[in-house]
Amino acid sequence: MRTLRVPLIVLLALALSGCSSQWFVDTFHLNELVTFFTAGPIAAYQRNVMLFTFTVMLFVLVPVVGFTLWFAWHYRAGNNKNTYTPNWHHSNLLEAFLWGGPVAIILILAMLTIVSTYDLDPYKPIESENDPIRVEAIAMDWKWLFIYPDYGVAAVNEMAMPVDTPLQIDLTSASVMNGFMIPRLGSQIMAMSGMRTRLHLMATEKGEFFGKNYQYSGDGFANQRFTAESLSQADFDAWIDKARGSGRPLDLNAYRSLVEPSRNVDPILYSSVPDGLFGYVMHRFQVGDGEIPPDAVPSDLTADDIAQHGHAH
Repeated sequence: MRTLRVPLIVLLALALSGCSSQWFVDTFHLNELVTFFTAGPIAAYQRNVMLFTFTVMLFVLVPVVGFTLWFAWHYRAGNNKNTYTPNWHHSNLLEAFLWGGPVAIILILAMLTIVSTYDLDPYKPIESENDPIRVEAIAMDWKWLFIYPDYGVAAVNEMAMPVDTPLQIDLTSASVMNGFMIPRLGSQIMAMSGMRTRLHLMATEKGEFFGKNYQYSGDGFANQRFTAESLSQADFDAWIDKARGSGRPLDLNAYRSLVEPSRNVDPILYSSVPDGLFGYVMHRFQVGDGEIPPDAVPSDLTADDIAQHGHAH
């Protein structure tokens, strides 16, 4: 007990010494407790649902624990001061409490589930004064490619966004199924080959958040992380300009190299992206041995490229 008491006392002393909350967050990595340290409306809603559910469940936990302790004391062998009632068998009040409480809790949680399911629909746009930014996310072994079709740039393992601006993220996979999530922004959604899923997120504070693949996808799964940066509008524009000035186009050869399995990939910025690359990746898994539709072919692909690489693997 002494070994546990010392660190607890130290932590309590630090808490009472006036240390800032941010110091605790940084020192003890509390920012990884993303359920409570949210940075967006979706994650905040999910946190509130969890806390409300926890509070409701206390109406079960507290009486059960309380009555357990009370019964153990009240009906102890040495208690000779209470009335002896060996023939007691029923109480309407007790029956109402035992059945009414759980039924009420189930109804409350059922209503909460229905309402929150519709409110947290990942396909539901987030209301904002700012227009959403479109991002196309492609899961690979073992990295993430983020395309900004309206800006003509892309990045690997790095996703930037302006603060207080919604993101419309379309997802697919160039490999097996992946689970996309930025915990402090909320909502996991799957990225699947040959399919398009959609997720809406928004950051309400500036900062750097980690995101990762939460679906086991092979040897490099554990380190398949990326960085999501919430920036001011000026800093976001500077990030776009930096990508455009990187001088590294994401042409077909670059894509072929990128899609090969690799681990612990550092962030990469691409100055240009062929139109329709996201659709091309998605359709490769849809057509089997058929031909990829012309409108799903990136503009810089030749007929030979399509014939050689246009079939699903």
